Amino acid sequence: MSDFCRRYPVSRRRLVQGAAAMSAATALGRFGTTRAQECGSLTVFGNGSFNEEGDAKLGEQMQEWGEANGIEVEYTATNADYPTELATRIEAGSEPDIAMMTADLALYYANQQRLVDITDVYDGLKGLAGGMYEKLLAHVQAEGRIYAIPMQSDVSVMYARLDLIEEVNGTRNPPQTLDELEQLATEINDPPQLFGIGLTLGRVTDSHQEVEQLIFAHGGTVVNEQGTPAINNPGTIAALERVKRWWDAGLIPENAPSWDDTSNNTAYQSGQLAFTFNPASIFAFLEENDPELLADTAQAQFPAGPAGSFPAVGTWAWSIFNSSPCVDAAKAMITEIMQPEKVQELYEVVGGRWYPVYRDLANAPFWTERPFFSDFPSIIDNSREVWYPAQSDAVLIAKLANVSQKRIYPDMLQQVVINDMPPAEAAAAAETAMEQAFAETAGP
Repeated sequence: MSDFCRRYPVSRRRLVQGAAAMSAATALGRFGTTRAQECGSLTVFGNGSFNEEGDAKLGEQMQEWGEANGIEVEYTATNADYPTELATRIEAGSEPDIAMMTADLALYYANQQRLVDITDVYDGLKGLAGGMYEKLLAHVQAEGRIYAIPMQSDVSVMYARLDLIEEVNGTRNPPQTLDELEQLATEINDPPQLFGIGLTLGRVTDSHQEVEQLIFAHGGTVVNEQGTPAINNPGTIAALERVKRWWDAGLIPENAPSWDDTSNNTAYQSGQLAFTFNPASIFAFLEENDPELLADTAQAQFPAGPAGSFPAVGTWAWSIFNSSPCVDAAKAMITEIMQPEKVQELYEVVGGRWYPVYRDLANAPFWTERPFFSDFPSIIDNSREVWYPAQSDAVLIAKLANVSQKRIYPDMLQQVVINDMPPAEAAAAAETAMEQAFAETAGP
């Protein structure tokens, strides 16, 4: 097992509590009868929260449910390349009963007919705590059926060093545009001690998502209205030209092409970056470990390009593989750990990396006392789906998930910055690679 993985085996006491949990259990057919008695254990695999205590708390919540129901639960969390590790387990025939689906993996595997329809679980949860953010459903729903239960809102932001900005222009305001970002980063840049822009260029999820935002900001898209690959467009080329300019100017660390999803966190947290892009795991680390740097840090919306700013929001969600002999037990456990008080307890331990899926939880003191998160509800509601301008379609989303799995966008970036390929050629090559990835992803 990877050194990044951690296991959280069972168990504790405690019965499933609360009227909401009981009504959900009733809707699921009263867990505890025939099928449940046949199930002695559950395996759960998840993407780590980048917070050991948070991962342990999630395992503990599962443990409590497991012991109360006489079922052994093993939770394994990894901070490595989660999509690849999950795919490896599936290919080896050792998929877990329950898996956390990041980005659009839920529809990717639903399209392969590997997942259980858990609309009944969603129906028991959707009305709690003001309801779930509707924007998240596009990542887990196909043809009216729910294949994963969102457990967090994945909101990415720009991190900005306010003290360094103040040294340049006398204000403590993060840049609102990419042009302003570039100007500030150029004046701040002081390699190798300090780099202006921590853009992830490695073959990882962060890079894939940052490229999408840059393309949108320059007026490009990755598909057209018909949902076919269309990344070879002036907006993509302009985005690549900007990144190449940043790279040639030395604004991006020279080892960024080898970064994983934690590298820019580490670089920012150690004072080596003026700006970077990430979900709120950086905030969580700084709040616990470096309040002085936190006081000089802003969490801001991704800067606008010529076409505007288009926030990217996704979700991590719980799915059940249809190979599991414990579907009823898996449904009941997901219902329990998704009770609002449970997830809010988890969010607070994680420290902000996982933002609520239930609207009313944004009013919990943990969030209202931290103005860093005040814009998150509007960012979620105003986010742009990666398949824009096409209509939401499960097969299209599965095809785009395959593009992500193949790291086509990071490869396009690396061709430009490492191999000096002209941006127009790199965009054309990426579109060809997308067409091949789409062709490999058959419909249901």
